[in-house]
Amino acid sequence: MTFATLMMLFTIMSCLMVVFLSCFYHNQKTSPLFISPRRHRLPKLVPPPLPVDRFFSWIKVILFMSDEEIINRIGYDALIFLRFHRLSLRCIVKMSVFSFIVILPLNFTGGGHANASDLKGYVGSLLFTDFMRFTMANVSGGSPRLWVHCFAAYLLTAIVVRELLVEYNAFHNIRHRYLLSKEPHLRTVLVSNIPRHLRAPSKISTYFQHVYPEAVKSVAICQNLIRLESSVMQRTSVMSQIEKELFLLCRTEKRKLIGQTGVQWIKRVLCSSFLLEKMGLLQNAQERLARLYSELEDLNEAVEKEKNRRRRVMKRLDKLEAGEGRKDIDYILATPFVGEQNYDPARRGPSQIFDSPTKAGIGAPRNLDGSMKTSTYNPPTVDGSTPTNTGPVLRPSAAAAASSSGGGAPCSDGESVVSSSANTDIWLDDKKHRPRPLSRAKSAIRRYSRLVAGDVSFFGQPVSGADAKFVQTPANGNPNVRGHIEDHTNEVCDKAFVQMRTFTASTIAIQSMHSARPGAMQVTTAPEPRDVIWSNIYVSKGAKRTRSYIGELFVLLLICFYVVPVALVSLLVSESALISSSPRLAQLDQASAFFSTGIAMVQPVCLVAIQQLLPPLFLGLSIAEGTLSFSEAQMKAFSRYFLFQVLNIFLVTAVAGTIFDTIAIIVENPETAFELLGNSLPRMSSFFITYATMKTFLGLGLELVRLVSLVQQVLRFVLFPNSTLRAKRSIRIGMRAIDDPGWFPFHKILAQDMLVVVVSVVFAVVAPIVLFPCAMFCLFSRILWTHHHLYVYESVFETGGQFWPKIFRRFVFGLIVAQMTITGQFILKEARHEAYATIALMIMTYIFLRSTRARYDAPSSTLPLEVATVMDISLSQEEEAVKGKAKEAVDNHAQKSSRSSSRVQFEESSGGDVPTPLSSHQSGSTIGQIDPFEQAYLQPALRSHARARPEQPFPPAQLGREEVFLGKNAIGESLGVIGEEAVCDTSATVRLRCLNQQDRKAIDEWWRYQIRSAGKQNKLRVLIGEESGTLQATSYSSPLRRQKPKVDGGSFV
Repeated sequence: MTFATLMMLFTIMSCLMVVFLSCFYHNQKTSPLFISPRRHRLPKLVPPPLPVDRFFSWIKVILFMSDEEIINRIGYDALIFLRFHRLSLRCIVKMSVFSFIVILPLNFTGGGHANASDLKGYVGSLLFTDFMRFTMANVSGGSPRLWVHCFAAYLLTAIVVRELLVEYNAFHNIRHRYLLSKEPHLRTVLVSNIPRHLRAPSKISTYFQHVYPEAVKSVAICQNLIRLESSVMQRTSVMSQIEKELFLLCRTEKRKLIGQTGVQWIKRVLCSSFLLEKMGLLQNAQERLARLYSELEDLNEAVEKEKNRRRRVMKRLDKLEAGEGRKDIDYILATPFVGEQNYDPARRGPSQIFDSPTKAGIGAPRNLDGSMKTSTYNPPTVDGSTPTNTGPVLRPSAAAAASSSGGGAPCSDGESVVSSSANTDIWLDDKKHRPRPLSRAKSAIRRYSRLVAGDVSFFGQPVSGADAKFVQTPANGNPNVRGHIEDHTNEVCDKAFVQMRTFTASTIAIQSMHSARPGAMQVTTAPEPRDVIWSNIYVSKGAKRTRSYIGELFVLLLICFYVVPVALVSLLVSESALISSSPRLAQLDQASAFFSTGIAMVQPVCLVAIQQLLPPLFLGLSIAEGTLSFSEAQMKAFSRYFLFQVLNIFLVTAVAGTIFDTIAIIVENPETAFELLGNSLPRMSSFFITYATMKTFLGLGLELVRLVSLVQQVLRFVLFPNSTLRAKRSIRIGMRAIDDPGWFPFHKILAQDMLVVVVSVVFAVVAPIVLFPCAMFCLFSRILWTHHHLYVYESVFETGGQFWPKIFRRFVFGLIVAQMTITGQFILKEARHEAYATIALMIMTYIFLRSTRARYDAPSSTLPLEVATVMDISLSQEEEAVKGKAKEAVDNHAQKSSRSSSRVQFEESSGGDVPTPLSSHQSGSTIGQIDPFEQAYLQPALRSHARARPEQPFPPAQLGREEVFLGKNAIGESLGVIGEEAVCDTSATVRLRCLNQQDRKAIDEWWRYQIRSAGKQNKLRVLIGEESGTLQATSYSSPLRRQKPKVDGGSFV
């Protein structure tokens, strides 16, 4: 490829980009629902529409947007993603200064023996010079100029290392800010690999109540809900069919009212089941609806019965005792007992024991002054909460004994409640048949000591002894409750979510080892409730490990044998192959730079098209392996997709061989690895220039105008013409609605963009001209993805920037590959001293990688204990402040009620409700009397309604409108271009149409006011990513309020 071909390529791609920008500018004014669907769905999190006074005015707003605004409106993961592009742009710009001024002329002049006439000839033939003249391969062997390249390698490493350290410090601060955000899920931990004898709600709840006294808020153990989930899915399918039948029936009846032409009647007879229904071969609409409603009622009953059965099963599990594991330490902690040395129920009643004040445990709540709260310890109930009464609490054995003796009243589920008069007698009677709690604990400790000392058999089981004998008998002697917990582990899973009251308790739990058994009771940070993949809750640790091995093997085979289609594409559609296959193409390539550019673009387009199939495959594979969170699945898919791209591009496209041949050569002669990279990569500079240019102009341009979403919407309209509201919200054949772009594919975009960054780092010294398209790609990507995060995509998880450690490792990987390539060039040119210097640089880079990870990984994963303690004190102060305000509100309400008693009596007599103020126990995390996080970690099938009903199959505004209801303007309705104002309901949060002249002026004035309020910006530093802007899109201020847009042409309401 020559400079003429490159200029033609940039000209064509620039024209395409101008077309894309024109379409985007037009859609901003005419189709805001299409260009910014996130503003329609989440209006409070999206800034106002971008300015449209000038063609590029929106780019200025995007570049000046501050990090604070991005965190508040998008989240921490999106900020880390955008900062990655800023980091890449900074590194490329700083590397380009030395590379373009020093390295590029040095490579072009070759051996350094050129005189003035030679330089004049160089300049004259510059336009038709091949790119190999600008690479390091053009420098003659043994030239002292190679020391300049060695210095450039050290300078490149210093720039990248410094920028990575700056960004890692920023990530550390961002990560701690996320951990200090006081979200309830940050105080929740995930417990996996729960032992079989602890898989009961009361057992696991009591265990954590004993380990962290006064610090556990709730415990939710995961249940086996496969049957319930199947019923819920069938019910949802039946409701979808009912809604579609209602939609078609309403449309048919509407046609009867307004009449239809002969052509429409013939079309209805021939293209539908009208004749079959009239002949009685098919059921009519009323019969189908009756059948579907009958199925829905049956499924509702099945769901209700299954939910009641699950409730009874969990209560039954609470009554059971463990079998073989009842003497383990963890089971002792899972049983309510008091660990006092003077424990004697004969001298102290149960109420005295449990009413005695206990010392606050680890992570307990704190007072305003920071001291631990001390309170009366009560044994936990089944759901993990602490009862408010201070009376005696029976153990399951005592309750079962009382139930069998007939001393209680039967409940609705067949259980009995023991009367309070016989509590003490049952307690003392049960004491005769049960060992003392301290003796049980000591026995468990002795058993654990023998296991540690080696008093076990060859297979790890304890040898026979007094404590090893066990006879399976009904639990606690109750004949109504038989079996043990180990016999019913198929009813529950080995995972549970434990929500702590304090940050201190969750921080200690994550960093502690809870079980003496290796691999049991692993406690990790819980993902967000919306991030949990509930279908993978049932995957055990062993099954997950097996699936992971199978997945890794599949990825390995895919990487090894994917060379077949890639090599076939390179063989058939490469530039040389196309020219040699057709004399006509060879003539066009020599005659016109336009055709030469088109021929050079064929191979990158084919490779990009093939690679688009891989991200969904890797993501589905990660989910199939049993990954518990969607964010973790994306991280795993990102790692595999990036590895796939690097290996196939650098080993197949660059080295032009198979993986097996390359490995065989490297194994036979390890030094050959440097020579292969040094000899092959400079020859591929033209390919990577074309690749980065096409991704910049073509790939980002298509994403800017959302052409793929537009094509998907057209296909959905053609394939599924009669779609209800539920069907429009659903994903069909992998296609989403145009106003529902869904989640952002971090795994796909990060891996592809990371590959461009690796290419830029590798070629910064070898072929500096590649840096120009890579810098343009990073700049345009930053602008595009900032806009799409703000206005298009919705976040479905928040990890606090956990993608950054993976980005950091791959950045360093690219740096090491660059150093290996430079070393290979030195070896090929017989520059041994320079090669030794770069090898030493590789060693120092690896040391930097290890030391940086050791320094930052642990502090960034969890909160420091001192910070968690301060956070708990702060939360206590905030709760006390909320309680004080609530008490003040109660007093004010009482005073107002006393002053207007006559009006209150009138309201009571008329049935009116008096507004109830906040109660004294409410905190800032509650809404009225409801805690929205209370059932966040309850499985979705348990949260589903027992008696579900179909929803409205079409928007209410469509009723009575012929042109909308009959689907005459369905495409316009979906795209938000024509007729959308008529479709929108009056109760909609946001109503979008095209912007009239008054709206445009108001929006432009508002943005100009915000830019002036943000202060003066250093445009150059903001442009290259050295610093972020200070623009904040605050609430609508005076410039916009003075221009009140009318609702008729309103863009927003």
